Amino acid sequence: MMPRRVPFLVPLLVLLLWAPELLHAANPNPAPSPGFQGIPWGSTLAELPQLVLVEPDGRVDIYGYKEGPPRFANGPVEAIKLYAIDSQFARVMIRYHTDETHNRIKQALESAYGKLQHNRGSMIRGLNQEYSWRLEETEISLSYRELGERGLLTIQSRILAPRFLDLLSDHTH
Repeated sequence: MMPRRVPFLVPLLVLLLWAPELLHAANPNPAPSPGFQGIPWGSTLAELPQLVLVEPDGRVDIYGYKEGPPRFANGPVEAIKLYAIDSQFARVMIRYHTDETHNRIKQALESAYGKLQHNRGSMIRGLNQEYSWRLEETEISLSYRELGERGLLTIQSRILAPRFLDLLSDHTH
């Protein structure tokens, strides 16, 4: 009996050993790493040569890109600002105009992070639209006002972004 079981065990062991590589080959587009455009959350933005400090504050510093008009989701946007709190990269805010840009950004986000999550009370049509994705380490919020065709995309670290709330309490008393 033992010799009959051995031929079945060998392919099973080979399959178990190669399963991670087979799964990776089946999914060539793994989920994006936490952060923004290859910059991980918690990074020191001052060390990155493509960025320039545009609004120094000490506790919250705001950076922008040195070269060219800002681009996101394969197209131009009005502004991209990267926020560091206590020298750690924690948030990105992207401002844009036009319905065309809004649709392009929404499609890019759905492609990268999955179908939209509709929260209770959120609007998906009408004058004010709100969308959100909540990932393991990243939270993404997309707001668009049809009146004036203005949009704001916020991408932030779920671990570091709450520190911004601590600043509000320091300045409200």
